[in-house]
Amino acid sequence: MDALNRVNPVKSRNRASSVVSSLPRPLAPEHTNHRHSQPDLASSAPFLSSPHQHTQAATSSSLSSSSYASFGSTLGGSSTTFASHNSTDCLSNGMTLDFEGGAHVIVRPNRIIRGTFRLDLTEITQVTRILIKFRAEEYATVKVEESSADGKNDWIHQATTTFFEVEYKLFGSEAQTYSQSAWEEMDAGHYEFPFALKFPNVNYPPSMEEPPGFGIRYIWTAQIDGPGLQSGLRSREYITPYRPIIVSTEEKEWMYRTTLTRDKKQALAEVRGKLFKQCYCPDEPFSMQLNMTTLHSDCKISNISFKFRKHHEGKMLVQQGTAFRDHTRTVLHGGIPLTNSSTPTSLSELISFDIPTRLVSPSFASRHTRVYYDIYFQLHIEHGHLFKSTHQAEFAIPLTIANLPHAQLLRIPELTSTQRYQDSMECPVFFDPDLDEPPAPQGLPSELIGPLTAALMSPPQNEEPPSYFSLPSLPPQLQLRKERKERTVYMSRPAKGGSLDLAEATIIRGLYDESSW
Repeated sequence: MDALNRVNPVKSRNRASSVVSSLPRPLAPEHTNHRHSQPDLASSAPFLSSPHQHTQAATSSSLSSSSYASFGSTLGGSSTTFASHNSTDCLSNGMTLDFEGGAHVIVRPNRIIRGTFRLDLTEITQVTRILIKFRAEEYATVKVEESSADGKNDWIHQATTTFFEVEYKLFGSEAQTYSQSAWEEMDAGHYEFPFALKFPNVNYPPSMEEPPGFGIRYIWTAQIDGPGLQSGLRSREYITPYRPIIVSTEEKEWMYRTTLTRDKKQALAEVRGKLFKQCYCPDEPFSMQLNMTTLHSDCKISNISFKFRKHHEGKMLVQQGTAFRDHTRTVLHGGIPLTNSSTPTSLSELISFDIPTRLVSPSFASRHTRVYYDIYFQLHIEHGHLFKSTHQAEFAIPLTIANLPHAQLLRIPELTSTQRYQDSMECPVFFDPDLDEPPAPQGLPSELIGPLTAALMSPPQNEEPPSYFSLPSLPPQLQLRKERKERTVYMSRPAKGGSLDLAEATIIRGLYDESSW
């Protein structure tokens, strides 16, 4: 506390304006890509500098409050509070995470994310340390009907897989395995702690929230540890969108063929679709040549329309088999007017539109979710001369979506060395925000540390004369590198009385394959 006062005197807030709140309640996650953000605390709070190298306030233009968009708010009525040991009520405090780029911040592979943690204390607080945390998780939630002694009841099963979780100390003492941690006293006032994180060159699944009950999130939180292992402050969750870098394939012309039938017995028309690419990126032009020919002289094509669709599928293993949910979203739709190049029995039309940027993310498949696209055609065929009947036929042409054209493959540094998250143990790294880049990582990956340790810490056995060289411990350069640890938590509860509104999932009984779709 003395060190804090020596750097800059504390400007205390007026306690009369403080808000008294009840016991803390969990807050809803805050999405940083929402346009309407919460008011900024920094505009009305005094500034306090800290002696720690990571708590120096951002006085330059790059870290000024004007270069950020604030997503937090004063944690008042719905606040996260630090309850005193001898009091049931406490003053509310403000905790805000601001990111460079504001509401447009997007996490990508091999990219550095910078920001500032802003803290407003309304009273003197004992603090052991201040941490910022970042994690990625995929969750799957399904409702299934299960039999029991009381009959059939609906149960909700949830699996949450955390891909990684990293943290960084902004202020306070380091946590040691062999020692307890001391705490310091922080006066009421406004504090700012800049931070920086570099995401590894690894492609994780993109952020998503569909189908209902399934999702992938990349979440930031700030945490203040109280004295003597007591509960402290915790900010709300800030969810930033993540987009992997996926390159489209080379342009390759291909032909789609199918036969339209009536009641799966009588063939009505032949369809030929000539497409000029297999993979597209958002905002790219799409075009195809559609040819259709009826197989009967009394058949006539009367109407045809198309939809560009996005399919979300989610699955989870349960006791009976695989619980399955799906959701289809129409991103774009339109009709196909018949031109002079078409006749009632033969159609030849060029279909073209621009791939939308909104609601279009790369095609991908993860452990619980899959996203894929197609162009769905629906047409009406009139059959007969005197007594006409109308038959509705449909077909879908598959497409894949990327987010980087193939022509830009060599323009992105280290793009060809990007790894899949299933094959990489690298995790995001917090580093000193005063640096442009994090230091080069020390240590070796886990797949190399075992053989190397055995070789260096035991003398050779078959040498003449014998060698007595060995190392009692490995130097830092040869120690194990920090790697991510993936974990999965399963939870189940009765659906009756729950607040989660889920439709019942489809059960594919006897199927227990989680790795393939």
